Amino acid sequence: MAVSRLPSLNALKAFESVARLGALNRAAEELNVTESAVSRQIRALEDDLRVELFRRVHRGVRLSPEGEQLALSLGTAFEAIRRGVEQIRARPGVVRVRTPPTFGARWLLPRLRSFETANPDLTVRVSVLWENMDPSDVENDVGILYRSRQWPPEEMMPFLMERLTPVCSPAYYQTVAHLDPIEQIRRGQILHGAGFADWKRWVNKAFDNSGLDVEHGEIFDTMDTALRAAETGRGFAIGDLSLIGNDVSLGRLVAPFTVVTGVDDLYVVRRDRLRPKPEVTRFVEWLYAQVEEMNEGG
Repeated sequence: MAVSRLPSLNALKAFESVARLGALNRAAEELNVTESAVSRQIRALEDDLRVELFRRVHRGVRLSPEGEQLALSLGTAFEAIRRGVEQIRARPGVVRVRTPPTFGARWLLPRLRSFETANPDLTVRVSVLWENMDPSDVENDVGILYRSRQWPPEEMMPFLMERLTPVCSPAYYQTVAHLDPIEQIRRGQILHGAGFADWKRWVNKAFDNSGLDVEHGEIFDTMDTALRAAETGRGFAIGDLSLIGNDVSLGRLVAPFTVVTGVDDLYVVRRDRLRPKPEVTRFVEWLYAQVEEMNEGG
């Protein structure tokens, strides 16, 4: 028996959301898309079904008889899907977090034990990935990310200010400490984490656009890898003091220069914004408490 072709699932979801919420703009907010994108999906569904599903009225839209019939069927179907997905996805006591590599390795993981000790009923699962978490990510509850156009500005909560400066091991610094600051960089070994941009910005500020060449030295895939090389005495790496404060205070790294730069601050986003989960709220509050404690400690 042949199965009838169904309309686009995205179009059906857009229609169901508008029908349930009663407005295009509210549906767009729920679906994390633009209002015009929702409108296009509705028009495509009407063209596919060859019926008018909404009557356009002065203050919005109103379901047509055919629209009411479809909304009733889809409402029941999508609610069943939601319940099924939530039952499968629900992992009581688990918070899933996505972070950039250096933040995860240098800031989050070293502190995570304190959260787990204070919250023995919760488990945090960390995914360390280059790419920012996007609004369609259903695998994670919280994202730590750099500014992204994929997220509405009001959903990105400011978290950590970037503070970049060269760092190195104490032993390496002793080999260049007798030189003037600019010569320490010019004649020293430079370590790069994924490109030259951070070093260029820093030397331009530190040495007043002196034209100092920093496009040489070793290049690594992440800032964290470059910092690990610096810890072994291989040279100067650009480090973010907001992420490596513990490494400096413990003496694994030294930051001999007073000049800092920064353009890529970190933000927090949460997937449960419309329906906050208590466990996610506890984790996010802990994140900000850690920043406050870090700032108070200097």
